[in-house]
Amino acid sequence: MILVLSCILVREGDAQVISGDLVGTVLDKSGAAVQGASIEAVNVETGVKYATKGNDTGEYRFTNLPVGAYNVSASATNFATTTINGLRVELNKTVTLPITLEVKSVANTIEVSGAAQPFGYHHGSGNQ
Repeated sequence: MILVLSCILVREGDAQVISGDLVGTVLDKSGAAVQGASIEAVNVETGVKYATKGNDTGEYRFTNLPVGAYNVSASATNFATTTINGLRVELNKTVTLPITLEVKSVANTIEVSGAAQPFGYHHGSGNQ
């Protein structure tokens, strides 16, 4: 009987959960969902990277992340990358992390070719 109980306890010990979940939504500054954003969670202690994509409503989910601290970043086309450092994932808990992305600043480039004629310049021959 003792042998049977010890085998059961060992099996239950093997099934222990050593992870937590991270969920959230990626939004823009106006609060609208950012579809298909790339989200990466990097374990600070181990350097292991976990990656996922947001769905059509901006929601993302990491399941069974090992317990620890993470640097979480999100990026999307036309948006600057946002990073949250030191987020803690705890045993058997779900952490909710909304992420807001800002639109990338757009640099306008004006290219001029050739020399401009001075104002009031008249081309021609003759007496002026």
